[in-house]
Amino acid sequence: MEYAIAGTKDRDLSENENANQPQSDNVSMTALEVPFLNPDHTYADYFVTYKDKQVQNFVLEYVPEKKHSAWVAFCFDSVTSQDNVKRTDAWNQDDPNIDNSVEPNESMHKSDGYDKGHLCASEDRVYCEDANKQTFYYANISPQIASFNQKYWMYLEQQVQKWGRSTREGTYDKVYVVKGGTLNKLLTNFTGTMKGGDGKYPETDAEGFTIHGLAVPAYYYMAILAEKGDTYHAIAFLVPHSELLPQKPTADDFQVYAVSIDKLEQETGIDFFCNLPDVIEDEVEKAYNKADWAW
Repeated sequence: MEYAIAGTKDRDLSENENANQPQSDNVSMTALEVPFLNPDHTYADYFVTYKDKQVQNFVLEYVPEKKHSAWVAFCFDSVTSQDNVKRTDAWNQDDPNIDNSVEPNESMHKSDGYDKGHLCASEDRVYCEDANKQTFYYANISPQIASFNQKYWMYLEQQVQKWGRSTREGTYDKVYVVKGGTLNKLLTNFTGTMKGGDGKYPETDAEGFTIHGLAVPAYYYMAILAEKGDTYHAIAFLVPHSELLPQKPTADDFQVYAVSIDKLEQETGIDFFCNLPDVIEDEVEKAYNKADWAW
């Protein structure tokens, strides 16, 4: 739903009861893309130096007992929307923000029938090599069914990347994105019918974990907020983690799983875009308009 600040005459734009509060001099969690933080999880922010300036590449909230992040958040703007470098495949780096004792590693993602699916996609961060390398930290990786990761989800990511990269053409000033899997709803007692790239069938146990103890979400989601001047609009997607989705999805296929931000919050238990002033947050989150977006 589109919402313009100029239309708010009766409420205080400075009011924001659910905003994240900066910790000492760390203000990364106050960025508009960052959901309300859960103090029981591990917050991590990742920066790169690009043209002699510090750029916030992405942030995430890691859940050690699930070996999985609750969400990863980032922004497309005039810098981060640039497409300058190729995929680095920089696996097996030491993550500076997540303790090795709780972060999954290469061995936990082997011989389980799943793809190593990015949350913040490699293609989401191609403005510089260091930014792309950071997407290969295992805190940003999720066990995804191969046909889901390589088909429907990839095409949906490409749709959102088009919206994000339209910032270079002036369509938007910024596009804020939160992506993740439903750790409150896991894919339980699952056995796939199609082998993964490792020749194994993907499986989960009764609790929703792989043979190596990684949580497998039953759904994946995206929450998107676009900003142009003093106007905002938002949309979300909640997609079943399934082998049965269209392999060459159309805009209509994407719209089947479009929901409001409020609906996504109900399903995930996550408070998205909490750093917006409350009057704007309330309006943009309650509904979405497909016509606001170029499909």
